[in-house]
Amino acid sequence: MSTTNELITLVRDIVDLQENDLPTSLLQTYLRDGYDRTINLERSWPFLETTYTFNTVAGQREYALSSIGSGDLREATSMVDTSTAGNRLRVIATDEAESIWVGGLDTPSRPMFFAEWNGIISLYPKPDSIYPIKVRGYRKPTYTWVTNNTLTVDCDDRLHTALAYYALSKTYERQEDAEMANVYKNSFAEAITIARKEIMRAPTHRPTILSRGVAYPSYNRWLQQIGRTLGQ
Repeated sequence: MSTTNELITLVRDIVDLQENDLPTSLLQTYLRDGYDRTINLERSWPFLETTYTFNTVAGQREYALSSIGSGDLREATSMVDTSTAGNRLRVIATDEAESIWVGGLDTPSRPMFFAEWNGIISLYPKPDSIYPIKVRGYRKPTYTWVTNNTLTVDCDDRLHTALAYYALSKTYERQEDAEMANVYKNSFAEAITIARKEIMRAPTHRPTILSRGVAYPSYNRWLQQIGRTLGQ
């Protein structure tokens, strides 16, 4: 694990420049730039995985992502009703949900589907009571490490040294040393490529599902509702 200070020290040891010639604030900017370029390569970095819980409100369909957990949820990939008679909510397209639960058909009940639009999670049908929901998804990256140099960079350890390579590339570019700038630019690209391939590799125990398709919402909901009312 590398803190911002450790990466800055590594860069300075290689270029042999101190604060007067290479300000810390500039190195922080270089590291953040390299970090953003790295983060933007994937939507589903494992180190950004997170799990939160929240309770629904009777009659309320929409819930802002920023109101869930600590407020850093970027997108939800799975939602599970963990109550006694709970179920896993399925993802549905917003336009399709709006064509099903509309007007007199929009009757409050146990949520069976969820849709995401513009940072808002919508539950279908809207809750008729309080239901505990477990949310899995991806959080936003943090940047406190940029200015608090004692913190660890918010990414997998295998990406840390690559950020130093990027900062070195920008440092040599600033000194108009194109040859060394390209050397470290290539080192950054190579390090990111190798680490990304390994970090994003599917676990050997995870099954692969091909052509799973999408369940038809109203039919699926009908079947599940039958299952809930059998024997009553």
